Amino acid sequence: MKTPSITTTELYRHLDTLISTDIPVFIHGSPGIGKSYIVADIAKKHGLELVDVRLSQMDPVDLRGVPAIRDEQTVWMAPVFFPKDPHSSGILFLDELNSAPPSVQAAIYQLVLDRKMGEYTLPHGWRIICAGNRISDRGVVFRLPTPLANRMVHLSVEARFEDFKLFAIREGLHSFVIGFLGFRPDLLTSEPISDDDSNPAFATPRSYHMLSHILKHNENTANIAPIIYGLIGYGAGIEFLSYVKVYEKLPDVQAIYRGEYPSVDKSEPALLYALVSAMVELYRGGDEASKHLFGFAQILPTEFGVMLIKDAIVKDVSIAECGEFDEWIGRYGDYIL
Repeated sequence: MKTPSITTTELYRHLDTLISTDIPVFIHGSPGIGKSYIVADIAKKHGLELVDVRLSQMDPVDLRGVPAIRDEQTVWMAPVFFPKDPHSSGILFLDELNSAPPSVQAAIYQLVLDRKMGEYTLPHGWRIICAGNRISDRGVVFRLPTPLANRMVHLSVEARFEDFKLFAIREGLHSFVIGFLGFRPDLLTSEPISDDDSNPAFATPRSYHMLSHILKHNENTANIAPIIYGLIGYGAGIEFLSYVKVYEKLPDVQAIYRGEYPSVDKSEPALLYALVSAMVELYRGGDEASKHLFGFAQILPTEFGVMLIKDAIVKDVSIAECGEFDEWIGRYGDYIL
C-alpha cells in the first residue's frame, strides 16, 4: 500500500516534532520540490547550525576518514565537515542518501543508528535529517538497507500549488510565474520525459524559481522562449508563453493604487489571475495603497477579491491592521475559513 504524501507546509510541522524528540527522519520527494530549502529554513528557524552533506558524491573513506597511527594504534580521522564542538547544536543533513552507492549507505549505518562512526561521536545537540528522491522519479536510486530504513521516520512529500504560492509571494517571485500557476496549478510539476534526450527539462518548483529570476532580467518572453522550454519543459513552456500574453490586456495597476478603477472582464479567469498577481507584486504598503487594495478587491468577483487580500497579507501582514480590514473580514470572513 502506498504511503500517503504530505504537503511541504505539513513537513515543517512534522520536522519541528522530530527535531524536538531527536528521531532521525528521511524525506522522500521528487527533485526540485524544496527539500533542501525546507531543511535549511528549519535550521534557521530553530537557530541551529546546518551541515549539508551530499552523499551521492562521497566514498566510504570520505565519511569514516583516513587511518592514522596514534600511540601505536590505528585511528580514523573524522572528515572536517562533521561537527566537533561538543557544546554545539545543529542539523546534520544527509542529502541524496538513497542515491549513494550501497558502500556509502553501509558507512552511514552506525552514524544514524548510534550517532557514531569509528572514533567520531556526533555531539548531543545535533539532529540527523536525511533526504532523497523516490524510486519512481527515474533518478539513480538504491533501495535503503532494511536495518537503516527501520531506524528512521519516513515522510513522503509532494509539491502543491498553495504551499508554493506562499513561498513565491514571500520570496517575491515574478508575477508571471505566480499568475500562471494560479491559472494552471496542475503544471507546477511534470514528469521527466525519458525518451527526449534533446530536452530533458521538466517543471518543478525549483525550475519556476529559476524562471522567475530570469524574468526579472528579461520580461520579453518571446525572446527567451528556448530558455523557458529548457527550464520547465516544452509542454509547460508553450502553456506559459500563451498565458503571459494575457498581461498585455492588463489595466494600469499603478493607476488602481491611485484610485483609478478600470472595468474588468469578469469572464476571463486567466486575466483575473494575472491581475491579482500583478497587484500583489506591485503593492508597496501605505494607507493610500491599502485603501485602494480593499476598494478594488470588492469590484472583482468574490473568489478573486478574496484571493487578492489573502495573497497581499502573505506579502505584508500589516495589511490586517488597516481599518478597511475589519470591514472586509466582516463581509468576506466566511470565504477564508
